[in-house]
Amino acid sequence: MISKRKKLGLALLAVLVIAGITGCNDTLRQFINPVPQPGGDPQALSHAVVLSTNPVGNGSDLHINVSGDSVVGVVNTGPNPVFLGKNANRAFVLNGDNTITSYLALLPGSTTPSTITQPAAVTGAIGGGFSSVGNFYVANSGSNNTSVVGTTVSAVVGTLPTGTQPVAVVGNAANSKLYLVNHGSNSVTPISTTDNTVLNPIPVGTQPVWGVMSSDGAHVFIVNQGDGTVSVIDTLLDVVIATVPVGASPNYAVYESNLQRVYVSNTGSNTISVIKANNTDLANGIVPVNLANVPVSGTPTSIAALSDGSRAYAALGNCPAGTNHTTIVATVVAGGCTGNSVSVIDALALKEKKVIQIGNAGSGTVSIDAANDASRVYVVASNDRSVSIIKTAGDVVTATFPAPQQNLSCFDPTSCPANVAQIPFMVRIFP
Repeated sequence: MISKRKKLGLALLAVLVIAGITGCNDTLRQFINPVPQPGGDPQALSHAVVLSTNPVGNGSDLHINVSGDSVVGVVNTGPNPVFLGKNANRAFVLNGDNTITSYLALLPGSTTPSTITQPAAVTGAIGGGFSSVGNFYVANSGSNNTSVVGTTVSAVVGTLPTGTQPVAVVGNAANSKLYLVNHGSNSVTPISTTDNTVLNPIPVGTQPVWGVMSSDGAHVFIVNQGDGTVSVIDTLLDVVIATVPVGASPNYAVYESNLQRVYVSNTGSNTISVIKANNTDLANGIVPVNLANVPVSGTPTSIAALSDGSRAYAALGNCPAGTNHTTIVATVVAGGCTGNSVSVIDALALKEKKVIQIGNAGSGTVSIDAANDASRVYVVASNDRSVSIIKTAGDVVTATFPAPQQNLSCFDPTSCPANVAQIPFMVRIFP
């Protein structure tokens, strides 16, 4: 009898527990929100930023959303801008009035740009680059020094001496040093970015104008316009380990990390040099070498390489030989670049495989850059006052956007006598 009662009690207890749980679930269900499962991997936000100069007022940055192929903002800069630089998340525009315009690069419409005034003794700001700790360094060619811009305070926090006429800054996040390219003294000044110690200068070729660092930070490649060479610097030893002959009057270079190559545009020989930059082994005498000087169908002013390593694209601006980033603004204002095409270079065959026409005859294709996902290439036409998008899937132009108006607040052409497009001369991909 007792056993039956126990069984009956246990059964009743189970019923009550189930009922209680059901009731609790009915009560609590309103507080439980479904958690959606992750969707696909969305494309990272990226902008193509086009810098334009303005002979009658302030310049501007035009922002194009890479994934949407649409204009997403215009940022007013200072007067006569000469260079567009970047660090991990900010844009830095060097203006002709000794100021720097800085803002969050991917938020052009929702942040107020900062105007950073350089010290009065600083002159000739012409190039810049960032360090592994995020500070931005400015090459001041007139005062033979570099300004250190603290990105957390949006101000110049100090200046450091360099060689004569610094024109470019070379560095990236992988190295705790950066390198100032001194055009006037044929040297490179290394700087430790951990404590801003200026190290001993490194002699390079004649009239160096540009430089790039390998993605691992191990090597720096200095473009010497005067003698048609590239000096390769070992950043651990801070010595030149190779001097690589390229074409005549080189002016610009990019480093492509997939195949570990350096592409150099040569304005004096209408060629693109392709430097094999990997497998460096000093002990066994293995150093970077020039694989080929690829002939192209015009005078290259700028070069970009796809991240997948398959192709490089050269903007054939047909600017005067020797044109580089220090002279490009004066050249485009004078209408001195008359090319209107882009050369597509096969990275494996090492030859020009196609020529893409951009805009009208004489459009002035002076600057080019490639999207990080290798889907698009952006080319600036200074005389057409526009930027065109090339889809790399078919290597065809799919869209063209005009540069902003001279007066960014003017929308009625009849009331704005100077209502013509600004002159674009540089494009860079952010981040």
